[in-house]
Amino acid sequence: LCSVRYTGVAGPAFRQEQHRRTLPPGQEETVTMTVTYAEYQPHVGDQDALKLTVAGTVEETGQVLAKELRVRLHTPELTLTLLGPAVVGQEVPIQVVFQNPLPEPLTGASLRMEGAGIACPKPVSL
Repeated sequence: LCSVRYTGVAGPAFRQEQHRRTLPPGQEETVTMTVTYAEYQPHVGDQDALKLTVAGTVEETGQVLAKELRVRLHTPELTLTLLGPAVVGQEVPIQVVFQNPLPEPLTGASLRMEGAGIACPKPVSL
């Protein structure tokens, strides 16, 4: 398991597991891997993805099997709601909702609104 930059460049592997299985004819087996936020957080940036590479070998034939999966990490949504009528030339109150999905507090965040008719967008510290 490694991180992949938005440019496609992969970082070094930060987790590896090895499993050895014997499968009877016609059978299948599932191997599950859970990756916690604390484990992948130091390795990813704002626009990164995780890349899982799985490889296997059939001992009896020497056949090699491989599969790769990229998992894009989604950022949470901002919800915008008008709290009053939008009238040209008048202020309009807007509610912005953001829910922190992380298991730790966010600090140093700011919100900046831009748009038509907004003379000087000012960042709001959160």
